[in-house]
Amino acid sequence: MPKFEKVFNMDKEKNAAAVYKALENGRGKELLSSFLTEAQGAGAMHLAKANVVITANYVCHYGDFKKSLVILPIKDITNVYSSNCFYGSYDYSFKAVAVETVMGETFYFSKCSKHQNVADYNTELDTLAKRCRMNEGSLIA
Repeated sequence: MPKFEKVFNMDKEKNAAAVYKALENGRGKELLSSFLTEAQGAGAMHLAKANVVITANYVCHYGDFKKSLVILPIKDITNVYSSNCFYGSYDYSFKAVAVETVMGETFYFSKCSKHQNVADYNTELDTLAKRCRMNEGSLIA
């Protein structure tokens, strides 16, 4: 939670500029204000070790917010699954949550290894898979 608040502290001009810069090449800019409103609500799920916030209508990954910041409407997600990822070395114990959208995009969120960030990773994967099942066009059986 503290990292999320630090990233999205829009009162500080420096942080606001970093957020807008991270969103300038994507489609999350128009979703920012409604996401921030939902993220302050009681129903928002903050997974600090996964660097993810899941609200009623959005998922936001803010891993390295100066380079990547993704805000996706949950209704646009068609598939969610666990994927191998290679982070610094070729080790099959590293995994990431893969999220596919109706626009054919694939995003990889929240890497974890055998012993690190596993609880938040599993919670994120399960929550997004459950929400995705309710979407029209979902690829999850």
